[in-house]
Amino acid sequence: MHYIRTDSKSLYHFSFLKDIKVNGVFISSVNQYLQNYPFMRKEHYHDFYSILFFKTGNGLLRINNMSYAVKPYSLFLIPPSQLHSLDNVSGTEGIVFFFCQDYYVEEFSYIRLLKVFSFVSNLDQAGQNHSVALSQEESEIMAGLFVSVSNEYDKQVTSDISSVVIRSLLNIILMKLYEIFERKSVRAANTESVLIHELSYMIDMYFTREHNTSFYASALSVTEKQVNETCNRYFNNSLKKILTDRLMQEARRLLLSTDMTISEISYKLNFSDDSYFNKVFRKQTSLTPKRFREIHRKILP
Repeated sequence: MHYIRTDSKSLYHFSFLKDIKVNGVFISSVNQYLQNYPFMRKEHYHDFYSILFFKTGNGLLRINNMSYAVKPYSLFLIPPSQLHSLDNVSGTEGIVFFFCQDYYVEEFSYIRLLKVFSFVSNLDQAGQNHSVALSQEESEIMAGLFVSVSNEYDKQVTSDISSVVIRSLLNIILMKLYEIFERKSVRAANTESVLIHELSYMIDMYFTREHNTSFYASALSVTEKQVNETCNRYFNNSLKKILTDRLMQEARRLLLSTDMTISEISYKLNFSDDSYFNKVFRKQTSLTPKRFREIHRKILP
């Protein structure tokens, strides 16, 4: 079991899941999950993203000291590092679906991921709510997608193809959820939505070449203050933090999926020198790039 203590609560790393079949993603029925990991009923944090979907059930799901009723056709989004517990959930039929940021962003947009979870990640946001009540039609669509993921996940022999298929299904799930949450949210569409869309495209195109927030503000014809205020409102993160997270995700991918040297990765990501790259990476992961590669290559399933 891999966790650390923080404020008397447990922060769980993805590797605590002993029955992972595809690196970076996990799916299970709610009942099976709680049977295998009964300690997860108590208050805890994750360092990964969670989607909980209930077809039936009752009780309360507690997230960040707020209680949400578990009802038929209810769905919950829980971003990393948000305190939650399932101790009062009972009589459920549903799905828990976990995934790591790196798994999704390997092929799809980091900003898209942030946009979906922006509805629940900023505690000061008007109308912020971790749960959404699905219509019967929406529930059937989501249930079908989760069944497809589960079937691919449960194959006796998983392969690179399985991982790609699951990631593609995850992307569809996130796009559907964004559509559902936006339709039911009090957050109105406005010019900020256009700015976020354009920023998303620019980050995906230029994040390895351009590390300065001034580049993105200038290209979008807004001030750095404006783009930072927008990012904080939507994502509870500054643009600098978003850019650094995206760079470090790419660094982790290159460390695990290539044989490039640390210097080659530093150069590819446009860091001024290896020591600065090591400093930024260590601040994010508490490990040097070399040590990260050594540890995580050993634990890949």
